[in-house]
Amino acid sequence: MNTINVLVLNASLKHGENASNTEEVANMVVEHMKEHADISSTMVRLADKNIPVGLTYKIDDQDEWPGIVEAIQKADVVIFATPIWWGGRSSLMQRVIERMDAFDEGTVPGGRNSLLNKVAGIVITGSEDGAQAVMAGMMEVLSFLNFTLPPQCCTYWVGEVGMDPQTDADRRRANPAVDHMAQATAKNLVYYAALLKEHPKPKV
Repeated sequence: MNTINVLVLNASLKHGENASNTEEVANMVVEHMKEHADISSTMVRLADKNIPVGLTYKIDDQDEWPGIVEAIQKADVVIFATPIWWGGRSSLMQRVIERMDAFDEGTVPGGRNSLLNKVAGIVITGSEDGAQAVMAGMMEVLSFLNFTLPPQCCTYWVGEVGMDPQTDADRRRANPAVDHMAQATAKNLVYYAALLKEHPKPKV
């Protein structure tokens, strides 16, 4: 099997080398993907990138979004990883979705057709609730933009109401359901990525 290129867009609000639950769960999925295929992976921490507000492909010369677009177009699988803040996806994931409007408008070279044979996965972490709603909203956008969404393409974990968020990571690691989801997500992402590489859907 050819190498499957995986891009993780990490929308954690943490900067630099600070550990985040979102990054850890995304890495869990990627590591399980390596059990099924030759994987080359890259993670982009959006908090460390200059991504201005806007809807176009390039806002100004300091805009780093075009480089992220290039990475998306080279990837076979794109994992959209976000924490939940106040019941919704992070502001950085919302920014990515807004900037991806340029694919729909056709200002990105290739437009939505350049996303046609790419597989999308989702990782969500949070301290209380909202994973299902965040997942549904993101899936609608990704499906409309031409990504292929396999069955069970999302891995998530949310903590209990009223618990100290500083204990989230330990409780998540002790929960076998998270790793079980990560294994299933990884297997499905690899399967559909390989399928589309072998049998790409025709562009419209």
